[in-house]
Amino acid sequence: MISYAQNQEDVMLARALAGTTNGFYIDVGAHDPAIDSVTQHFYDQGWRGVNIEPVVRQCQHFVMDRPLDVNLAVALGRREGRLRFHDFSPHGLSTFDIESARRAHARGYASHDYDVPVTTLAAVCAKHAPDTIDFLKIDVEGMEADVIAGADWSAHRPRIVVVEATRPLDGAPSYAEWEPSLIAGGYLFVWFDGVNRFYLRREDAPLARHFNAPPNAFDGFQIAEVARLRAEIDRLRHSTVRRTIHDLRVWARARVDAGRKAR
Repeated sequence: MISYAQNQEDVMLARALAGTTNGFYIDVGAHDPAIDSVTQHFYDQGWRGVNIEPVVRQCQHFVMDRPLDVNLAVALGRREGRLRFHDFSPHGLSTFDIESARRAHARGYASHDYDVPVTTLAAVCAKHAPDTIDFLKIDVEGMEADVIAGADWSAHRPRIVVVEATRPLDGAPSYAEWEPSLIAGGYLFVWFDGVNRFYLRREDAPLARHFNAPPNAFDGFQIAEVARLRAEIDRLRHSTVRRTIHDLRVWARARVDAGRKAR
């Protein structure tokens, strides 16, 4: 397995959902098709889903690289409308949350601010999701409570929900506001990886056994950057061997030719 996710969230999901084929995901705050992506591994395995990324130029990367997914250049909130967006691209800090934006500005990051269309998670699920949503990931830099408030947990029940549970940039816990809604919706907390909290719908409680250890050697994965570096090293090694063989052949021919001339 190649893990693309920043904190190996995809390894935990792959472990819990092993054996699932033709799965379906929803990625809220998708950012990039491959860089720090929780869903790229699953797309490569034939899964399909919905990627929600309000930064239009970022969403266009999904349109090009994930043509079999549904790719939406919108934001999710409590209700439909428009909201002021603080775009910190290419950094993964873009947000509607003014406090998160202020912290990013204080760290020296610059934003481009503009209004974007907003819909709800319930509306997206009703229009695009099948009966079974294998996992939902939410990473919206401080606006997780609004996304969760716009869901209908009785009509659409992802098997696993992964939510960023720490504040951008400083890592302070940020889940107190929205976790009660998930618990009330019939979800069980099973894992915290230092950044995200993982929840299972009550119907899938037996999957909790997969959340008893962090990603490890038994999961059989490589981090994407390491895999790319290894592939490049192998390419350079093979290229060097080919050049060496070529140079030896040229040298051998030259020796043979020199010997013939000497005779």
